[in-house]
Formats: sequence, structure tokens, C-alpha cells
Amino acid sequence: MSHTKKHKRHRHHSDDERDEDEHRKQHRPKPIEQPIEEPAIDPLFDWLSRRDYLTETYLIDTVMFSSYIVFIYLYSSPTSIEDFWKFVQKYQLFQQRRKQPPKSTSPDADQQQSNILNIPIVYEKKYRLNFSITINKSTIQNVPRYDMTGEKIIDHHRLSPTRLAEFKSIIEYYFDFNQKEKFKRIHKLRQDQNNLPIANHRREILEELKTQQVILIAGDTGCGKSTQIPRFLLEAGFDKIACTQPRRIACISLAKRVSYETLNEYDNQVGYQVRFEKTREKSTRIIFMTEGILLRQLQTDSSLSDYDILVIDEVHERHLFTDFILGIIKCLITQRRDLKVILMSATINIELFSKYFDNCPVVKVPGRLYKIQVNYLPIKVEESAGKTSKIDAKPYLRIMEQIDNKYPSTDRGDMLIFLSGLAEIQGVMEAAQSYSQENQRWIVLPLHSALSLEEQDKVFDMPPEGVRKCIISTNIAETSVTIDGVRFIIDSGKVKEMSYDGKYKMQRLQEFNISRASAEQRKGRAGRTGPGVCFRLYSEQDYITFQEYSTPEIRRVPLDSLLLQMISMGLKDPRKFPFVEAPDMTAIDSALLRLQEQAALSTIDCSLTPI
Repeated sequence: MSHTKKHKRHRHHSDDERDEDEHRKQHRPKPIEQPIEEPAIDPLFDWLSRRDYLTETYLIDTVMFSSYIVFIYLYSSPTSIEDFWKFVQKYQLFQQRRKQPPKSTSPDADQQQSNILNIPIVYEKKYRLNFSITINKSTIQNVPRYDMTGEKIIDHHRLSPTRLAEFKSIIEYYFDFNQKEKFKRIHKLRQDQNNLPIANHRREILEELKTQQVILIAGDTGCGKSTQIPRFLLEAGFDKIACTQPRRIACISLAKRVSYETLNEYDNQVGYQVRFEKTREKSTRIIFMTEGILLRQLQTDSSLSDYDILVIDEVHERHLFTDFILGIIKCLITQRRDLKVILMSATINIELFSKYFDNCPVVKVPGRLYKIQVNYLPIKVEESAGKTSKIDAKPYLRIMEQIDNKYPSTDRGDMLIFLSGLAEIQGVMEAAQSYSQENQRWIVLPLHSALSLEEQDKVFDMPPEGVRKCIISTNIAETSVTIDGVRFIIDSGKVKEMSYDGKYKMQRLQEFNISRASAEQRKGRAGRTGPGVCFRLYSEQDYITFQEYSTPEIRRVPLDSLLLQMISMGLKDPRKFPFVEAPDMTAIDSALLRLQEQAALSTIDCSLTPI
């Protein structure tokens, strides 16, 4: 009985509650309709179809995000937004794959697919950055958009807050993934630096500088001396460093490379100065400059008080003003005991330079050369320049065709052709470009000092998959610049140098055979990153007859400009100047006589005249 009553009371109470609920519903205000929430993660949602809308609204218009970090990062670079949407495409593919049933349980298959997408199999928290993007959902939904005329835009692509939250996550993933890739690049950069032969001599070089005023670093092609020595000096705390190079392109490319290799840690402390262009500032600690710039500074500051350490690179090339600078330094170090000097040379005639600086210590650095196969392919008589001076491109095209037939296009490896001058480069380029247009396997690029910096930089770009670069260069690529990825060399065996024509009493550019040392330098450009092949368009007997070293410029050109420079700097008697290798005294006397005849020098004491 009690149980029945209790049950009835319970039912009666429930009926009363239902009546109250009905009453509340009748008097309750109608709710505002809410947008239907879409699922948080939908692998089939097409983000790319809303690209323009999302880019304009959320990546460029900073009003929409209370955090400006997206705007600053993406809009600061023209390529950043494009890179972001490439990432979104990969993100979608990755999400679609995760929602599909696995086709294989093999971890290797998962990893292979992950590599194709360039996205990790599982997003790992260790790659996350400590930041977030704050989105005010109500602000995003309620802020109206207007076109250029002021008319309100009706958004058919407006997204729900849930979908926007997912878009925010994609942006965060993009930042985190970029950070991970940056760490990978840093790791590879540090690994590459440590693998350079010069890295094993870092401590030795810095220790020698503590006790020696002058040291000579002799390194083979590819040892890393030109890029790593300046970096060693920066990291060791040296200030006021001047690095000279014989060519503009080397100054600029090395300054950029050293800045890159220090991850811009030193910002504007690494700069360059060439004629009509410089990036030098008050805070600059290391400056790359041409030899001409250093000589101009010597005219106004004979003690070079702006510098504590000088790095003279490519001394083995024996340019006229390189030898002059070495003579000035020999005099200067007796006056400035605090000045440190590093001479850098290929392994060519290093005993000469060491003896010149009182048997200064030599640090020998072996190159990182792989095996290089040498093929002697002398040019046929009918293909050599005869009545016409125009070069015959057939020997070069034959080698390009041979490479195409023997080596798969999937095998990386570019080609570097050494020619004597601009006219020869243009002649071979025309034929090579015609050939490349037929088979689509080559990109043909020139390299010489007359090119703009932008055109010169193209030789450092990576070609597309299945395509090789064919770089046609003067001897500028022999030592001054290093181009990664070169596997094949074609050496014409020729070089154009200035010489003096006694008959017409004038300088002119003439073509000569290269030296054996230059031939070895050219060959070495093929073996930096892997086994290479060097095609020499001359016979082995011709190679044997080449002179061992190139004739120093000071012994084959008129000395008029050099003597004027010396006298203007207060060096009264050029005959007493301590040259590395003194020129013939008759050459000095002839130059002085010509300058007097032109009224540039006084006939009495060889001083400068007003003109």
C-alpha cells in the first residue's frame, strides 16, 4: 500500500513539473538562431577554394586577428603567402590520408608518404613554438567588409567560428613546421662547415695568430678558406677586419655567404665595398673589398689605422696591384707591430711568399677533392680558328651530347666551360642554347665580369629536376667563385691576358696558353661534391709544354699606372721598392721615361706634375 502511494505521489509530482515546463516555454522569448557548427576537422573541406577570401580577410587584413604576428610574418615577404598556401595543400592531403583506412601497415610506407608530403607522420610537440594566435570569434563574425566603393560585401564564404579555429591551427602548424625546417637547415649548415677541410685547422690558425704577425694559409680548391677564415676571426672576437679580393663578384658573393653562414648573427657587421657600391656602416667589423679600394684607402691613411687584421686572398694570381699591396704590407708591418696579416693562396709557389715575409709559418690545408677523370680531346685542325676569329662550338656541343647519352638526366651534375674571353663565350652560348632548346636538358648561363650582379647570381641557383646548368665562364670561375654541383669541366686551355706591344707602344689583350697550375685549378672545380670529369681540348703533350706557373703581371705589362700610384703615395724611387719578384729594371726606366714624355712626371726629380 505504501509503495503504491509513493508511486502515485511521484507520478503526480512529475506531472506538475511538466505543467511548469510548458508554462515557461510559452512565456520564454524566442532564441536567436545560431549558425550550424561545422565539424572541427573535416579532411574533405576545401580550403583552397576559399583561398582569396581567407588571404584577403585573415592574412592581410590585420583587423581580423587580434595578434599581428600572422600579418608581420606572411605579408613581409612576397613569397610567404604563396608558401603558406602550398603548406595548406599538403596539410589537406595529409588529413585526407589519415581519414582513409590504411593500405599498408608498413612503417616504411608511412614514412615514404610523409616524405612525399613533406609533413611529419604525427605532428610532434617538440617542434612547437611558444606562441598562439588569439582569435576573437565574435569580432571576426561581426566585422563587415566593404569594397573599394564603400559598398558592403555579402560574404558567401563566411566561415563558422569552429572552422576559423581550425584555420588558426593550420597557421600555427605552418609556423611550427617552418621552425622545424629552419633547424634542419641550421643543422646541415653546421655539418657542412665542420666537414670542410679548413675546419680541422681552426685552432692551429688562431694559435698562430697569437704569436705571429704574418701567416700564410695554402689551401686547395674547395677547402673553405675564403668563407671560413673570416668567420673564424669574427667568432674569435677580432675587430676591424679587411678582406681583399681581386674581383667584385668575389667580394659581394663572399660577404653574402659569410653573413648567411653566421645566420646574420652579426647583422650589418659583415659588409662589402667595391667601386660605386658598398654596404659598410659604422658597426661593420669585417669588410670585403677589392684591391683597388684598399689602395685608395692607403693614399689617405698610409698606416691603415682602420684595421687590426688584413686578409689578402688569391695572392697566387700575381695581379699587378696584388704584388704592390704585398710590398706595402711588408713595409707597414715594421711600423705597426699590432697589425696581423693573413695571406691566402692556392697551393701554388707558396715557398716564394713564405720566404718573402721572413719565412712566415704556412698552414697547409688539403682540398676535399673526389676522383676526377681527365680526358684529352684536342680540337681538330678544321675546327680550330683559322681565317676567322670566331670560335667553333662543335667540340663543346659534342661533349654536351656525350654527357646526355652517357649520364641519366636524373643524376645531378652541372658543367663549367672555361673560355678565354667574352667573344668566345657568346659564340659557344649561341650554339649551346640552340642545342638546349631541342632537348630541354640544359640551362645555359654566362659568367664574366661584365655581367650585372643579378645575372652573375643566376649561376648559383639550383636547376630544375632533370636539367643541368651549362656555365660558360672566363677564368673568373677558376679561383674567385665556387659553384656547387659542378661535375663536368671543359677546359679550352686558353686565357686572355694584358701584354705590352712594343711596336705600337700600347697594351692589348692577347690570348695565351694557360699554365699547368691553372689547368689543375680548373680541373679541381669538378671534384668538390663528388667524382667528376675534366675534358681538356688539347693534347697531353700540349699540357706538358705549358709553363709551370703563369707569368706575374708585373713582368708582362707596362708599369706606368703602377709607378704613378707609387709616386702619388710618396714612394719616390720605385727601383728600391721591395717587390715580391722585382720587374726588369729596364721596364721601370721605360715607364718613367714615358710618364716624363707625357708630362705626368718631372724630368728633374720624377715628382708628380700639376696635371
